[in-house]
Amino acid sequence: MSLLKNLKTRGQIDFSNPVEVPSAPVVQPSPPPLPVKPESPASTIKDMTPGGLARTVAAQRNEVLKQNEDLKKQIVEWESAKVAKLIDSKLIAPSKWANRHDDSFRSDEFLALKDEIESAGVNLQPIKIRSVRPSNTLPHLYEIVFGHRRHRACLELGLPVLALLEDITDEELFTQMDRENRQRADLRPFEQGMMYARALDEGLFTSLRKLSEKLGVSISNASEAVKVARLPGSVLGAFVSPLDVQVRWAKLLTDAVEANPGVLLATAKEISQERAAGSKVSSLDAFNRLCGIVKKSDSKSSHIVKHAGKKAFKVSVSVKKVDIELPAMNDAALEKLEEAILEALKGEGVLR
Repeated sequence: MSLLKNLKTRGQIDFSNPVEVPSAPVVQPSPPPLPVKPESPASTIKDMTPGGLARTVAAQRNEVLKQNEDLKKQIVEWESAKVAKLIDSKLIAPSKWANRHDDSFRSDEFLALKDEIESAGVNLQPIKIRSVRPSNTLPHLYEIVFGHRRHRACLELGLPVLALLEDITDEELFTQMDRENRQRADLRPFEQGMMYARALDEGLFTSLRKLSEKLGVSISNASEAVKVARLPGSVLGAFVSPLDVQVRWAKLLTDAVEANPGVLLATAKEISQERAAGSKVSSLDAFNRLCGIVKKSDSKSSHIVKHAGKKAFKVSVSVKKVDIELPAMNDAALEKLEEAILEALKGEGVLR
């Protein structure tokens, strides 16, 4: 108390007018938020005039119609979605357009594919098939569009094959098979050429140009592939496998067949016999020996015919053609020359 008295005495504390200390504010709980009332269509209408009401109703109607169209598209997509199914592999037959050679089913790639399917218990990538009408010659229910190796692997493993079923025409089947196969690096020129040649022979396409346009492939590449497929069987037999024949070899081998078929076929037979006897003649060695015939015989000789000491005309002779360089001649002289050429060809037995 002495301290208070001293402070009072000194005038430092005025007890006659005490200072009020404000108390802590009392915090009242906030009332719960009022529920938000959904905005009614009427509340969204800014223009309440008859014209404004009509425009608003029309806009809402268009929005509803758009949502209905979107729902219809989704339903169509779901209904048209193709579902892969497991089908007994014995009910599926290879396509008549199939381009896989038997050697493809003995390659390391096929064996690796087979091991993968066996490990998974199913082909994870579905094949595509179409329905066919069973017959005495084809007692199957389905035909392969693409996926012949996957089907073959499942067939050999005794497994059902995962497949997509689609109803398509021959031309659509051929087109889809070719495009799917061209995405695979292991398809060989001989297999591609066999497929193209068969389509042309069966009349599926009227010409090689039409085929290449439909498939979207280079006509020159398609032509070279067909040349490989149309090589004589004995020539293809000279290789370890026809799958070894490269596109760039096609023209040289075709030229060899045309230049001297007898010698070429005899050489091909000789190579086959050597390999059967145990000789390891590679496909490249076979190609070099076969094309050596063309290199030796495809020389071109020229001969200048003179008359009265002056050049009359020049004749160039190669294995495949004869070129004659003539001076300007009238029609009567050309007719006589034509007769002389025909007589010469008859004399050589070329014409009969």
